[in-house]
Amino acid sequence: MSPLWLPPQQSGLYAVMIPGWRLLMFHPVHFGHADDLSSATVLKRHPKYGYWLTLAGSDWNLYVAVHEMRGSTQAQRRAAYDELLALPFAATRGPAHAQL
Repeated sequence: MSPLWLPPQQSGLYAVMIPGWRLLMFHPVHFGHADDLSSATVLKRHPKYGYWLTLAGSDWNLYVAVHEMRGSTQAQRRAAYDELLALPFAATRGPAHAQL
């Protein structure tokens, strides 16, 4: 079966999310940055992938949002990542949703 979405072969930031209790509401469970967002190590080979699947229940309930940063350096991505983590997240509740 063909995947519904393929990540871009670009550098950038990403967020792994699971569905919330309301329709079209998602809870972030991880934020990260990568040289190549299409790399298997970003999602399926990430050390916390099994934990994310436990929270989501299945692959179909695991969502990824990306912000492409074409041509960015690791320092630029790290600065954007740090700025993202400094934002208050009112939608995150409990230890399962606060794992960043």
